[in-house]
Amino acid sequence: MVFQIAVGSTELTPKVPAFPSLWMGGYGWSPRGSSPGNVARELKAHCMVIWDDGYPNVLLRADLISIPRDMNQWIRGTLIDEGLLSDTDFMMVSSHTHSGPLVGDIRPNPYILMGLNQADIDAVNGTTNVLIDRLLDLVRATLNKTRTTVTFRYAEASVNIGYNRVEHQTYVMNTVPILVARKANNNRVAILFGAGSHPVSRGNDTTFDCDYPGRAAAQIEASLGVPAMFFQGTCGDQNANEPRGNAQVINLGDKLANAVITKINANTGFTNVTGPIMTRIEEVQLPFAVDTSNPTVVANLRSRYAARLTQFPTDDVNYRHAKVMVDMIDGPGLPTHIAMPIQRWQFNGLTILALAHEVLSGFHVRLKAAYPGKLWIMGYANEVEAYIAPDDVLWNGGYEAGFEWPDNTIAGGGSFAEVYAWPAPLKASPVGVTPAVAGSAEKIIMDCCLDLLNNP
Repeated sequence: MVFQIAVGSTELTPKVPAFPSLWMGGYGWSPRGSSPGNVARELKAHCMVIWDDGYPNVLLRADLISIPRDMNQWIRGTLIDEGLLSDTDFMMVSSHTHSGPLVGDIRPNPYILMGLNQADIDAVNGTTNVLIDRLLDLVRATLNKTRTTVTFRYAEASVNIGYNRVEHQTYVMNTVPILVARKANNNRVAILFGAGSHPVSRGNDTTFDCDYPGRAAAQIEASLGVPAMFFQGTCGDQNANEPRGNAQVINLGDKLANAVITKINANTGFTNVTGPIMTRIEEVQLPFAVDTSNPTVVANLRSRYAARLTQFPTDDVNYRHAKVMVDMIDGPGLPTHIAMPIQRWQFNGLTILALAHEVLSGFHVRLKAAYPGKLWIMGYANEVEAYIAPDDVLWNGGYEAGFEWPDNTIAGGGSFAEVYAWPAPLKASPVGVTPAVAGSAEKIIMDCCLDLLNNP
């Protein structure tokens, strides 16, 4: 079965005066912003529309640190309201470059992350609105472009560009998924590819850069002559190899590009991917380790966060997070869960499973083991507002777990739970108990994923 596709792109690099803010996302705990013209490689967004039996399936990727929940809902809702697509047929993925603009004002919280004041946060929101408009315009324009009839073929390559940064975790993501669109004459039209490693190879400086994913895409395009679109994997615990700097962006980007180019030129190991495309999206609610709907629990948290206000200076991240928590408790109330959209596009010959948030590689391992078919697992999909760790990470604490071991009843200092303005870490199974038990975050996620993989 053949498809029709259209591909478009647009630039997202913040530039004055169009963008009100040059504040950057990806690192804390002090203010970090770029300056006009300080750009190593342009940030881009790409859109592919796959027409399956006349119906559009829209795949949008962007060189952004994250997509907040309200941004996802606004873009998705606007396109649905305009009658351009249905909810399940729209997928949006961020590359997670740490050298791009700060996006949104809720999660991550700019005040907690960098101590920004309200005027700075207003500017961040202004830039976010420009990004939203550009992404919406890109989708609209791509939907109206001339369609090309293609077939898809899928294969996987391998390359080492990163390492597992979490103590006691050894799995390293080396798989490189590759999906190639070709015309009937075998000429390539577009390439989708992925990897699983935090785009931090540039390091913590003030230069805008799409990092290794953008460098790889540019090299693939230059070599093979067609658009190349990068999609990030479940790399919440995977860092790009060191050292840091511009040379490493080039080094790792070229390594990834060469793996893709070599595989495509060899033309071995590819299998056909045909329609129809069966799409579904579900949203699960992940519980915290403590019940924040319980007034006694909330009172205890307020007391402990109020104590932090006296223990840390006002410019410390622990103070800033505690202040936000106390303000939440005294105002609208604490959240009772973390929402997590999980999406599936199932072709004949390939399933794409797209997970929201910064999912750790343990889920990649578990899902690959549980599903016998060809499976491309993407992270940072649709929205990014938390780290999602499996039980064996949650048992030990740390940044990705959201708490300082052994106290999992409150957000840990300098952990993701502070960055993303959550009151506590996620709920784990009892220590040492496998498989994950009912009610744990891991069990909820795995059950949803397996249902999506095994049912229409």
